Amino acid sequence: MLALAGCGGGRLSHGALVKRAGAVCTAYLAQTGEPVPHPRSYAQIVAFVNRTLPLYEAALRKLEALKPSHLDEADFDSWLAADRQAAAALRALGLAGERHDYPGTTDAVDRLQQAALASRTAAQSLGITVCSAG
Repeated sequence: MLALAGCGGGRLSHGALVKRAGAVCTAYLAQTGEPVPHPRSYAQIVAFVNRTLPLYEAALRKLEALKPSHLDEADFDSWLAADRQAAAALRALGLAGERHDYPGTTDAVDRLQQAALASRTAAQSLGITVCSAG
C-alpha cells in the first residue's frame, strides 16, 4: 500500500515519493545483485538480459504506479522516460545477443549507458539517492 499525502488528489508528498521509489530501487538492486556483470559472450549477454529485463520492467511498473506531487511530476516523468529508454536498450541488447550481432550489441550498450546516465541524473535531482547510485 502506498502512503498517500493528506491532500492533493492522492498524490505523494516529496518525502513519500522518495521513500517509495527508494524502496522499489532497493528491492530491484537486491534481486539483481551488484555489481553489474560484464558479459564476454553472446550467451552471457542473453542470459544477463533474460534475468535482468523482467526485474527491471517490474520495478519500472511499480514506479509508474506512483503518483508524485505536481511539483515533482515533471522531474519524475523525465526519470521514468529515461528508465523506459533503458528498458528498450536492454531489450535491444538481448535481441542483438541472440543474433550474434556485434554492431547491434555495441549500439544497444551505448544506448543503455546513455539512458542509465540520464536515469541516475534524474533520480539524483529528485533526491532518490539509492536509485541514482551506479
